[in-house]
Amino acid sequence: MVQAAVKLVLEPMFEADFKEASYGFRPRRSATDALEKLRVEGGRSGNHVLDADTRDSFGSINHDTLMTLVSKRVVDRQMLKLVRQWLRAGILDDGRLTTPTAGTPQGGVISPLLANISLHVLDEEWERKHAHLGVLVRYADDFVIACSTRAVCEEAERHVISAMAKLDLTLNPEKTRRVDMSWGNQGFDFLGCHLGKKMSGPIWEKERKRVYLLQRWPSTRSMKRVRARIHELTQRGRCHEDLRNVIKSLNAVLQGWCGHFRTGNASQKFGAVDPYVERRLRGLLFQRKVRHLKPGESRKWTRGFFESLGLIQLKGQIQYPGAASMRPSETPPATRKREIRTYGLDGGRASRNGCLNPKEGSTISQ
Repeated sequence: MVQAAVKLVLEPMFEADFKEASYGFRPRRSATDALEKLRVEGGRSGNHVLDADTRDSFGSINHDTLMTLVSKRVVDRQMLKLVRQWLRAGILDDGRLTTPTAGTPQGGVISPLLANISLHVLDEEWERKHAHLGVLVRYADDFVIACSTRAVCEEAERHVISAMAKLDLTLNPEKTRRVDMSWGNQGFDFLGCHLGKKMSGPIWEKERKRVYLLQRWPSTRSMKRVRARIHELTQRGRCHEDLRNVIKSLNAVLQGWCGHFRTGNASQKFGAVDPYVERRLRGLLFQRKVRHLKPGESRKWTRGFFESLGLIQLKGQIQYPGAASMRPSETPPATRKREIRTYGLDGGRASRNGCLNPKEGSTISQ
């Protein structure tokens, strides 16, 4: 509670300084905004992308360096002392108490803000010295730089490494790579989406020109995660539960997932999830009936049948950013770990993300 109160005081001070390139854990900014910035500006910059990831930035930020950055805006000694105490707060692990020498408060509400204050050094240096090399889009410690050529991309990586060294941070070699998107050859994953260039069919039909546009759709990992979540919610143990309750829990996941990916080129991926949901629900009914299944009864378990019980459909929910009414929450997640981002799997509300509202009515025999 105290951290939340301090965050409310400090955040406006640093928001005045934060750069356009930063999108993560900031008020009135979302992952969709970052992806759209990359699509519009990054697509114009060229075919080479530095897909970078900071190695454990939340756990490796130098305390002295961070406090120096905080003190540039905050002069109140009591406030500075409080922030330093949070940084040095002990961590109890398996009965052992350790005092951290680096990193932001584990799971603290204020941790994302402190991380942004630290990584603002990268944003500032890039804008001041290296903006001519390409477009930087950063979401917390995950960022990409769209460049025009391979040589420029390599130069951008050298400058990023130099800037990160000032913060005692390094790039994660396992997750950092240079991508060549020419002719749609390669792509990369960013914020749960896979981004790559595809040839524009309409332009080819009208002008017979091969024009490749940057597009995005749910990544392979995101598809596996949503399938795993659907599987979890439709396990055999729920076969005797009211199917409307099962569908209600599925809708929360589908609406949240739809809200995150519906502004991209996800129609094919959405079309693959819908049949999977139907198969899982149909499997529950088979498990329930077993020997009591009447001839021809299963033919009634169609898409329309499940929709009559309230199931939403992902197909047809695509809306491009200009038309979508998706306004991000002004309160960023409290967690400090980017690895647990769920990209909508925690659920969502139709009124917020614009996905189809579930229907009500109809019953099913128990």
